[in-house]
Amino acid sequence: MKQWINRFTWALLLYLIFLIATLPANLVVTQDKIGKQAKLGNVSGSIWSGKIDAVLVNNILIKDVKWQFNFLQLLTAKAGVDLEFGSKRKILEPQGTGQVAYGFSGILISDWQSSFPSELITQNIRLPIKASASGLVKLTVAEAQLGQPVCSVLSGEINWLNASVNAMKSQIDYGDIKAALSCDKGALVAKVSGNQDVLDLTATAKYQGGNKYSLIGQVAAGDKADAVLVNTLSLLGNKNSQGKYLINLSSG
Repeated sequence: MKQWINRFTWALLLYLIFLIATLPANLVVTQDKIGKQAKLGNVSGSIWSGKIDAVLVNNILIKDVKWQFNFLQLLTAKAGVDLEFGSKRKILEPQGTGQVAYGFSGILISDWQSSFPSELITQNIRLPIKASASGLVKLTVAEAQLGQPVCSVLSGEINWLNASVNAMKSQIDYGDIKAALSCDKGALVAKVSGNQDVLDLTATAKYQGGNKYSLIGQVAAGDKADAVLVNTLSLLGNKNSQGKYLINLSSG
Protein backbone atom coordinates (compact mmCIF):
# COMPACT_ATOMS: atom_id res chain seq x y z
CA MET A 1 0.00 0.00 0.00
CA LYS A 2 2.77 2.45 0.95
CA GLN A 3 4.62 1.70 -2.29
CA TRP A 4 1.47 2.35 -4.29
CA ILE A 5 0.94 5.72 -2.54
CA ASN A 6 4.53 6.76 -3.30
CA ARG A 7 4.10 5.92 -6.98
CA PHE A 8 0.80 7.79 -7.13
CA THR A 9 2.36 10.85 -5.43
CA TRP A 10 5.28 10.94 -7.86
CA ALA A 11 2.97 10.44 -10.83
CA LEU A 12 0.75 13.29 -9.64
CA LEU A 13 3.77 15.56 -9.09
CA LEU A 14 5.13 14.86 -12.57
CA TYR A 15 1.71 15.49 -14.06
CA LEU A 16 1.45 18.86 -12.29
CA ILE A 17 4.91 19.82 -13.53
CA PHE A 18 3.87 18.84 -17.04
CA LEU A 19 0.72 20.98 -16.80
CA ILE A 20 2.70 24.00 -15.61
CA ALA A 21 5.43 23.50 -18.22
CA THR A 22 2.90 23.37 -21.04
CA LEU A 23 0.69 26.16 -19.72
CA PRO A 24 0.14 28.59 -22.62
CA ALA A 25 1.92 31.89 -22.06
CA ASN A 26 -1.08 33.88 -23.29
CA LEU A 27 -3.05 32.68 -20.26
CA VAL A 28 -0.42 34.05 -17.86
CA VAL A 29 0.96 37.09 -19.70
CA THR A 30 -2.11 39.23 -20.36
CA GLN A 31 -2.76 42.94 -20.85
CA ASP A 32 -4.90 43.07 -17.71
CA LYS A 33 -2.01 41.81 -15.54
CA ILE A 34 0.55 44.12 -17.19
CA GLY A 35 -1.64 47.18 -16.69
CA LYS A 36 -1.22 50.52 -18.41
CA GLN A 37 2.58 50.53 -18.16
CA ALA A 38 2.94 48.61 -21.41
CA LYS A 39 0.93 47.33 -24.36
CA LEU A 40 1.39 43.77 -25.54
CA GLY A 41 1.15 42.22 -28.98
CA ASN A 42 0.50 38.55 -29.66
CA VAL A 43 1.77 36.15 -26.97
CA SER A 44 2.74 32.60 -27.93
CA GLY A 45 4.56 29.57 -26.51
CA SER A 46 4.54 28.49 -22.86
CA ILE A 47 5.55 30.16 -19.64
CA TRP A 48 8.87 28.28 -19.86
CA SER A 49 9.63 29.22 -23.45
CA GLY A 50 7.60 31.88 -25.18
CA LYS A 51 7.47 34.97 -27.34
CA ILE A 52 5.70 38.33 -27.55
CA ASP A 53 5.82 39.74 -31.06
CA ALA A 54 5.77 43.37 -29.85
CA VAL A 55 5.78 45.34 -26.59
CA LEU A 56 5.17 49.10 -26.40
CA VAL A 57 6.67 50.80 -23.31
CA ASN A 58 6.74 54.61 -22.98
CA ASN A 59 6.18 54.90 -26.74
CA ILE A 60 9.20 52.65 -27.37
CA LEU A 61 8.42 49.64 -29.54
CA ILE A 62 10.33 46.46 -28.71
CA LYS A 63 9.88 43.61 -31.16
CA ASP A 64 10.25 39.83 -30.90
CA VAL A 65 10.62 39.48 -27.13
CA LYS A 66 11.60 35.88 -26.37
CA TRP A 67 12.24 34.09 -23.09
CA GLN A 68 13.58 30.68 -22.10
CA PHE A 69 13.56 29.40 -18.53
CA ASN A 70 17.09 28.50 -17.42
CA PHE A 71 16.81 25.31 -15.36
CA LEU A 72 20.53 25.35 -14.48
CA GLN A 73 19.90 28.40 -12.30
CA LEU A 74 17.86 26.18 -9.98
CA LEU A 75 21.11 24.51 -8.91
CA THR A 76 22.12 27.84 -7.33
CA ALA A 77 18.68 28.39 -5.72
CA LYS A 78 17.69 30.98 -8.32
CA ALA A 79 14.90 31.25 -10.86
CA GLY A 80 16.55 32.39 -14.10
CA VAL A 81 15.33 33.40 -17.54
CA ASP A 82 17.29 33.94 -20.77
CA LEU A 83 15.88 36.97 -22.60
CA GLU A 84 16.23 38.10 -26.21
CA PHE A 85 14.55 40.89 -28.15
CA GLY A 86 14.87 42.63 -31.50
CA SER A 87 17.16 41.70 -34.38
CA LYS A 88 20.90 42.34 -34.75
CA ARG A 89 20.28 43.12 -38.41
CA LYS A 90 18.12 46.14 -37.53
CA ILE A 91 20.43 48.56 -35.71
CA LEU A 92 17.80 51.32 -35.71
CA GLU A 93 15.55 49.25 -33.44
CA PRO A 94 16.10 48.13 -29.81
CA GLN A 95 17.78 44.73 -29.59
CA GLY A 96 19.52 42.74 -26.91
CA THR A 97 20.17 39.52 -25.01
CA GLY A 98 20.86 38.65 -21.41
CA GLN A 99 19.97 36.69 -18.31
CA VAL A 100 17.73 37.75 -15.46
CA ALA A 101 17.61 35.69 -12.25
CA TYR A 102 15.87 36.00 -8.92
CA GLY A 103 17.16 34.49 -5.70
CA PHE A 104 17.47 35.14 -1.97
CA SER A 105 19.64 38.22 -2.65
CA GLY A 106 17.18 39.77 -5.10
CA ILE A 107 17.27 40.39 -8.85
CA LEU A 108 20.52 39.62 -10.67
CA ILE A 109 21.28 40.59 -14.30
CA SER A 110 24.20 39.01 -16.14
CA ASP A 111 25.70 38.74 -19.63
CA TRP A 112 23.50 41.60 -20.84
CA GLN A 113 24.13 43.21 -24.23
CA SER A 114 21.74 45.64 -25.87
CA SER A 115 21.71 48.56 -28.29
CA PHE A 116 19.18 51.20 -29.28
CA PRO A 117 19.01 54.56 -31.08
CA SER A 118 19.80 57.43 -28.69
CA GLU A 119 16.72 59.34 -29.84
CA LEU A 120 14.62 56.88 -27.82
CA ILE A 121 16.14 58.37 -24.66
CA THR A 122 15.53 62.05 -25.44
CA GLN A 123 11.93 61.42 -26.46
CA ASN A 124 11.18 60.27 -22.89
CA ILE A 125 13.12 63.00 -21.03
CA ARG A 126 11.78 66.44 -20.20
CA LEU A 127 14.36 68.97 -21.37
CA PRO A 128 14.36 72.77 -20.84
CA ILE A 129 14.72 73.23 -24.60
CA LYS A 130 13.55 71.25 -27.59
CA ALA A 131 16.32 68.80 -28.47
CA SER A 132 16.86 65.42 -30.06
CA ALA A 133 19.80 63.04 -30.06
CA SER A 134 21.28 60.77 -32.69
CA GLY A 135 23.79 57.95 -32.66
CA LEU A 136 23.73 54.39 -31.35
CA VAL A 137 23.85 53.52 -27.65
CA LYS A 138 25.30 50.15 -26.64
CA LEU A 139 24.89 48.80 -23.10
CA THR A 140 26.96 45.90 -21.81
CA VAL A 141 26.48 44.52 -18.29
CA ALA A 142 28.61 41.64 -17.07
CA GLU A 143 26.82 41.55 -13.72
CA ALA A 144 24.33 43.75 -11.89
CA GLN A 145 22.32 43.31 -8.74
CA LEU A 146 19.74 45.67 -7.30
CA GLY A 147 20.38 46.98 -3.80
CA GLN A 148 19.96 49.95 -1.49
CA PRO A 149 19.71 52.69 -2.47
CA VAL A 150 20.39 51.65 -6.09
CA CYS A 151 22.68 48.64 -6.46
CA SER A 152 24.91 46.19 -4.61
CA VAL A 153 26.88 44.86 -7.59
CA LEU A 154 27.47 46.45 -10.99
CA SER A 155 30.02 45.91 -13.74
CA GLY A 156 29.28 47.25 -17.19
CA GLU A 157 29.80 49.89 -19.85
CA ILE A 158 27.77 52.29 -21.98
CA ASN A 159 29.01 53.41 -25.39
CA TRP A 160 27.33 56.24 -27.28
CA LEU A 161 28.64 55.94 -30.83
CA ASN A 162 28.62 58.95 -33.18
CA ALA A 163 26.95 61.00 -30.49
CA SER A 164 25.25 64.22 -31.52
CA VAL A 165 22.46 66.49 -30.33
CA ASN A 166 20.18 68.73 -32.36
CA ALA A 167 19.09 71.82 -30.45
CA MET A 168 18.34 75.46 -31.23
CA LYS A 169 18.63 74.81 -34.98
CA SER A 170 22.18 73.46 -34.59
CA GLN A 171 23.70 70.00 -34.63
CA ILE A 172 26.42 69.43 -32.05
CA ASP A 173 28.70 66.46 -32.77
CA TYR A 174 30.51 64.89 -29.79
CA GLY A 175 32.19 61.86 -31.37
CA ASP A 176 32.10 58.68 -29.27
CA ILE A 177 31.33 58.86 -25.54
CA LYS A 178 31.68 55.95 -23.13
CA ALA A 179 30.99 55.35 -19.46
CA ALA A 180 32.32 52.57 -17.23
CA LEU A 181 29.62 51.49 -14.77
CA SER A 182 30.19 50.33 -11.19
CA CYS A 183 28.57 50.36 -7.76
CA ASP A 184 30.04 52.21 -4.76
CA LYS A 185 28.37 51.81 -1.35
CA GLY A 186 25.00 51.29 -2.99
CA ALA A 187 25.34 54.20 -5.43
CA LEU A 188 25.55 53.83 -9.20
CA VAL A 189 28.82 55.28 -10.51
CA ALA A 190 29.65 56.12 -14.13
CA LYS A 191 33.15 57.21 -15.16
CA VAL A 192 32.57 59.11 -18.40
CA SER A 193 35.14 59.83 -21.08
CA GLY A 194 35.05 61.20 -24.61
CA ASN A 195 37.08 61.06 -27.80
CA GLN A 196 39.96 63.48 -27.13
CA ASP A 197 40.11 64.50 -30.78
CA VAL A 198 36.54 65.81 -30.62
CA LEU A 199 35.39 66.07 -26.98
CA ASP A 200 38.11 65.88 -24.34
CA LEU A 201 35.91 64.79 -21.46
CA THR A 202 36.63 63.12 -18.12
CA ALA A 203 33.90 63.07 -15.48
CA THR A 204 32.42 60.97 -12.71
CA ALA A 205 28.66 60.75 -12.30
CA LYS A 206 27.08 59.27 -9.18
CA TYR A 207 23.41 58.46 -8.58
CA GLN A 208 22.30 57.68 -5.03
CA GLY A 209 18.59 57.20 -5.62
CA GLY A 210 15.69 59.64 -5.55
CA ASN A 211 16.92 63.08 -6.59
CA LYS A 212 20.45 62.60 -5.26
CA TYR A 213 23.08 62.80 -7.98
CA SER A 214 26.40 64.48 -8.73
CA LEU A 215 28.56 65.09 -11.80
CA ILE A 216 32.15 66.26 -11.38
CA GLY A 217 34.76 66.55 -14.12
CA GLN A 218 36.27 68.70 -16.83
CA VAL A 219 35.80 69.10 -20.56
CA ALA A 220 37.39 70.82 -23.54
CA ALA A 221 36.99 70.85 -27.29
CA GLY A 222 39.39 68.56 -29.15
CA ASP A 223 41.52 69.49 -32.16
CA LYS A 224 38.90 68.09 -34.54
CA ALA A 225 35.87 69.67 -32.85
CA ASP A 226 33.68 71.77 -35.11
CA ALA A 227 32.85 75.43 -34.46
CA VAL A 228 29.39 74.62 -33.07
CA LEU A 229 30.85 72.43 -30.31
CA VAL A 230 33.56 75.00 -29.49
CA ASN A 231 30.98 77.78 -29.15
CA THR A 232 28.66 75.58 -27.08
CA LEU A 233 31.38 74.71 -24.57
CA SER A 234 32.27 78.39 -24.16
CA LEU A 235 28.89 78.84 -22.44
CA LEU A 236 30.27 76.85 -19.47
CA GLY A 237 32.33 79.83 -18.33
CA ASN A 238 36.07 80.38 -17.99
CA LYS A 239 38.71 77.75 -18.64
CA ASN A 240 41.10 76.59 -15.91
CA SER A 241 44.88 76.63 -16.13
CA GLN A 242 44.78 73.45 -18.23
CA GLY A 243 42.48 75.04 -20.79
CA LYS A 244 39.45 73.03 -19.72
CA TYR A 245 36.00 73.87 -18.41
CA LEU A 246 35.09 72.52 -14.97
CA ILE A 247 31.87 70.56 -14.39
CA ASN A 248 30.38 70.45 -10.91
CA LEU A 249 26.70 69.61 -10.60
CA SER A 250 24.82 68.06 -7.70
CA SER A 251 21.34 67.69 -6.29
CA GLY A 252 19.69 66.33 -3.17
